[in-house]
Amino acid sequence: MPSETNQLTGRSMHAKSSTRGALTGSPSPILRVSAPRLLRRSLITAAAVAAVIYSGYQRRPCGADSGTSFAGDVPEVATKGETFRVGTFNIHGGVGKERVRDLARTAATLTRLDLVGLNEVHGAAFGESEGQAEGLARRLKLRWLFAPSEERWWHSRFGNAVLSSLPVTSWQTIPLRQRHSHSCRNAVLVTARHGPRELHVLVTHLDRADGERTRQLRAVADLFLALAEPAVLLGDLNCTHDDPEIRRLLSRPSVGDPLGHIMGEQTPPHIDWILTRGLTTIDAGILDEGASDHPLVWAELGYRDADSD
Repeated sequence: MPSETNQLTGRSMHAKSSTRGALTGSPSPILRVSAPRLLRRSLITAAAVAAVIYSGYQRRPCGADSGTSFAGDVPEVATKGETFRVGTFNIHGGVGKERVRDLARTAATLTRLDLVGLNEVHGAAFGESEGQAEGLARRLKLRWLFAPSEERWWHSRFGNAVLSSLPVTSWQTIPLRQRHSHSCRNAVLVTARHGPRELHVLVTHLDRADGERTRQLRAVADLFLALAEPAVLLGDLNCTHDDPEIRRLLSRPSVGDPLGHIMGEQTPPHIDWILTRGLTTIDAGILDEGASDHPLVWAELGYRDADSD
């Protein structure tokens, strides 16, 4: 027994001695890292995080093949009528004048249109099952196309869209040249069928900067004038009636301004436009229900040669 006690005591004393050695011996590896080395690691980590944030924040132009095809199963509508209704609406990402995002209210503004061009439409972000074009089309039971013009935070963040109840036979996204502006813009060319006719529709949203906008408007106007009739230009052109390029476009005998035709001198200043070629205006107007910081501009259009139907 005494020897056992001594062995246990000795073992216990040895354990205590080991513990003291661990506490009073050399510092742990973490404590051995010098302050300059810790600072260097922190700076590298901070720089890496900043680089990731900066990369996500940067706007990158989308190519012509970005976005979606026309999607949505919509019951065929009667297209034997001689008129149809179009609209252009900058939806401001679904945010209304009260700064509340409400796509249901956006959709309510778009009822009774056969085809509408939308601007400032957001794509599906991380964790979202659908983008805004799809969400609006689903509510309105229309076909939809999302044509993003720029990427940000690693997804197609911003661009134009087209919603249509008319059958669409072709479409093309055309990036607009960008020289100095940080914004990225495009135009969408759609060919739809209305009865036996082919209707060419150009949808766009131009830059706000004067130089960029002028160059883009010239390019879009030249394309619009080159389209076979009937043709429609829809979009936020970011300029009013007194802009030289708009006046040049309206001076063409073939170009119609439905809103100006109906409202005449009572037409308020506006930057969202519907322009036509080979079509007549039945009715037109502006609808502003607070769903965006822009109004909806709409027009009911017919054909100059209705006898060919």
